[in-house]
Amino acid sequence: MKTAKIKSANFNNRKKILQIHYASGKTVDVHYSQIGITKNLIDTWVDKETKGLALGLRFEDQSEDYMPYDQPLALTKDPEYSLQNHIENVVARIEETILEKKISKRYLAQQLHTSDNQIQRLLNPAILNKNLEQLYRIATLLGLEFDWKIKKAI
Repeated sequence: MKTAKIKSANFNNRKKILQIHYASGKTVDVHYSQIGITKNLIDTWVDKETKGLALGLRFEDQSEDYMPYDQPLALTKDPEYSLQNHIENVVARIEETILEKKISKRYLAQQLHTSDNQIQRLLNPAILNKNLEQLYRIATLLGLEFDWKIKKAI
């Protein structure tokens, strides 16, 4: 996911807002209460050990905590993050069924009249640009069916 790495963060204790800047250029604002912060912040830093996948938080009482990169994206219901999450779930279910039924990816490629490489791309959750028709066909070959729902956001 291109928004995975945190570039920087700043905070406003008066407004109780933590602003996270991602390497992709995306900026997300979260209220302290959304992430369970009850004390004022005195410092934030991008965690080098996780290579930008977490944000360090230091509070006025000198205690520290860490926040994973995706928590603000999930809380703000970021569309790109949500899409990636849904695709990962669909691909995981398809992969699980392929293993359970001991079906080769070469067989799937033959049945779909496509290449092995195309099947590999379809089943790679990091690639967002998917051919939904082919995912439907794979699911059908495996005895799965999609149940798409759209509902009012909360």
